[in-house]
Amino acid sequence: MNERVHPAATIAPQARIRYMPLLVRLALIVLASEVAIMLLFSALDVDDRFTGPVRAVLDGVLLLALAAGPVYRWVYRPLHAHFTAQRKELEMLAEALQDAGDSVLITDLEGTILYVNEAFCEVTGFSREEALGNNPRMLSSGKHDKAFYRRMWSDLLNKGCWRGELWNRRKNGELYPEALDIRAVRDASGAIKFFVGVFSDLTEKKALENALLQSQKMEAVGTLVGGVAHNFNNLLAAISGKAYLAGRGSDLSVVQAHVRDIEKLAYESAELVRQLLAFAREAEHDKQHVPFVPMLKEAIRTARMGISEDIHIHVDIPDDRGVVFADAVHIKQAIINLLNNARDALDGQPRREIHICLQRSGRKQCAMARSCDQSGCREMFQLAIRDTGCGINAADIDRIFDPFFTTKEPGKGTGLGLSTALATLRDHGGDLHVESTFGEGTTFTVCLPVAERETGAHAVEQDQVVPAERAACILVVDDDDEVRKVTVQLLRDLGYRALEAVDGKAALEMFSSHADQVDLVVSDIVMPNMDGGELVGALRVRRPELPVLFMTGYDSPARLKEEVLGQPRTALINKPFQAPAFSRRVAALLRGDQ
Repeated sequence: MNERVHPAATIAPQARIRYMPLLVRLALIVLASEVAIMLLFSALDVDDRFTGPVRAVLDGVLLLALAAGPVYRWVYRPLHAHFTAQRKELEMLAEALQDAGDSVLITDLEGTILYVNEAFCEVTGFSREEALGNNPRMLSSGKHDKAFYRRMWSDLLNKGCWRGELWNRRKNGELYPEALDIRAVRDASGAIKFFVGVFSDLTEKKALENALLQSQKMEAVGTLVGGVAHNFNNLLAAISGKAYLAGRGSDLSVVQAHVRDIEKLAYESAELVRQLLAFAREAEHDKQHVPFVPMLKEAIRTARMGISEDIHIHVDIPDDRGVVFADAVHIKQAIINLLNNARDALDGQPRREIHICLQRSGRKQCAMARSCDQSGCREMFQLAIRDTGCGINAADIDRIFDPFFTTKEPGKGTGLGLSTALATLRDHGGDLHVESTFGEGTTFTVCLPVAERETGAHAVEQDQVVPAERAACILVVDDDDEVRKVTVQLLRDLGYRALEAVDGKAALEMFSSHADQVDLVVSDIVMPNMDGGELVGALRVRRPELPVLFMTGYDSPARLKEEVLGQPRTALINKPFQAPAFSRRVAALLRGDQ
């Protein structure tokens, strides 16, 4: 059992004094002194000359005089030296704990804080007086569920230790990440005496990790752009061909079929752009319960954009509603790194295949359990990514997870993809394993613990449009003429009345003339003269309850998210949108459901 030993216990064996020899010395000194006194009394005939009480006093005085020197030299001085050294060692330990770079706290079995050092006070903002007698719950961030803490206490009580990363809250309310190591200190009988926790603030480390993640993403985006251009041109070719055929068709049903195909291809083109934008712009999120299969499929779709069509990708992913407690951005990046690595391994290979297989297993059934660093999980997702590439040389396989190690040609890799993936997975309580046969291929196996919470049934999107319940008046604002005209026509087809304006200033003038008639505003965000956020702010000065639906082909600006999108009766839809989804948003806003 890997447990922390109390500091004094690590020093005591070196400085432990041997009491039995001292007791023997003391007994011998007293015995020798008594023998000398008896011989002296016999020589001086003391028994006949003095009474019993006087002889006892003389015996005591002589014993003290004879034994004092030897006792001081051979008994007292060793004891004094031992306790002086022990006191100095304890003072040194106390000063070391107090001035340690990492934060230290000690609690009793009930969790009451018995000791904190100076670093604890600096990191958390709590003074020593505020912390002592309190409970570590005062640092709780609220980000971790009960299952997280149950696993922590289970490890502490059963294994005597817990190590991991978590979020805590400073006194000023600021959240911060920390690396925490808790150990149970036991007495000679094995009973737990107290807990020692050592933690360090990971704020700067996380900032560096995010910068590294962003550089990895930009490297991947550069690879994906070529694939996006290829796929996008294919879609445009199909759209233009379908448009030509529709224009020449005389049969209405055939023309309608071509138009439906054009609509489908247009949305596929938009999805392609959306995936690239989402991958490039999404930032770190808090860890939360995320359905693993949809997240995995999204990562595969993104990675496909950078994989040439002559590489066959075989996917075996069951319909599993299990969730992981994870930062979806980091996990998707790790999976994309592994898929890109598999792609690169296929250069020049006659057989170019990537096999992706997902399975879920208990720890007892897990083939990787013995080599896995994470032993606290009950169930694992195991994602195997196998390529038919060149394999990894036996001399290199032990180094492939080292930062900056790469077997690729200069300029074709940073050597950070695999090391970043491994660090990400271990940060999430998982692991990454590799098996390779040189000349035949390589398999990377991702292991992630399944969280205890399952998702509900997948929501079913409605394909039908929602017609107007009443002839509400909707003001449409967009600087793009075609988008504005199509949106106005769609609303009128749904049964609404529609007004239109070319930008924010024109919309203000239109609203002034029809303030009592407008029931909903549908507005673009980025426009000349006055953007959508400024427009809505001005309109809601006059009508605070006015519902608004924003349309955008970009990510919404941070200012808009903070100031507008969080308000009631406000929604956002991305361009291009499908008529059913658009009609549902409009109907929900008019009913007051959003």
